[in-house]
Amino acid sequence: MLKIGFADYYLDNWHANNYPAFLRQTIAAYGYSAQVYAAWAVKDLEGGQSTEQWCRERNIRPMRSLGELIEAVDALMLIAADDSEFHRLLCPEVLACGKPVYVDKTFAPDLKSAGEFFAIAERHGTPVFSSSAQRYCQHLIDYLREREGPTRFMSTVGPHSLAAYAVHQLEPIVAVMGTGVKRIKAFAVGSAVTQLILDYGGGRLASFTQTPQPWAEFNFMVSDGETGRRLHSDDGNFYANLMKAVLDFFVHGIVPVRKEETLEIIALIEAAKKARENPDQWLEIHY
Repeated sequence: MLKIGFADYYLDNWHANNYPAFLRQTIAAYGYSAQVYAAWAVKDLEGGQSTEQWCRERNIRPMRSLGELIEAVDALMLIAADDSEFHRLLCPEVLACGKPVYVDKTFAPDLKSAGEFFAIAERHGTPVFSSSAQRYCQHLIDYLREREGPTRFMSTVGPHSLAAYAVHQLEPIVAVMGTGVKRIKAFAVGSAVTQLILDYGGGRLASFTQTPQPWAEFNFMVSDGETGRRLHSDDGNFYANLMKAVLDFFVHGIVPVRKEETLEIIALIEAAKKARENPDQWLEIHY
């Protein structure tokens, strides 16, 4: 039976608190030969649960070091989802393990680090992928399966800050439109709102609007240039679909997100930050 381990900066956070149950529900629903087995964190959250308390409540074995965790399991989930700076601390050792690794969004804090992470994984034969859960909205999955031609336009709307949540809109854009954005422009619409246009060339465009409201609903719209379709993101299925993708990756070796897509997403986040500082100007994408 495949043993899954969790690594994090501290374990008492929304993603780590919920992922074990999500995984176990998906394991039971599809009959995977897998179990959530062990966990380790750099530190305890001040004022929160200790690693030992967190593990005891979830029937998971606490490990004393990252090396001990890597040795004890067959596959790893590196969380630290709320601040990818911590991936800079943990990825070098985790991605050298030679075992399948899922790195939660956002994969890396910058493009240089993302390239270094993938290079470490490749040197050590470590299969790895990363994704926003928004890639796994059921309506988006259905659209990708059913569409008959290329998508010429996609619009996204979402909440929160550019640094932390841009991935949740850029991941669906890249999943639908593909890689190859040529240039990007930000509009001067206010210090707390980000409005972007992504130009793929050949008349293919994507738009991105981000509001400061932290709990605003994600919305996606796609068009072939003649007709349009709304893809409801808040369909309640994206975490279950993500867990299935992770388990297919761990158990069957199916890598669902190409390295090139993840690198483009990180490049676009970097470019969006620069575009916000230089509004109303096209910036070319190079990486």
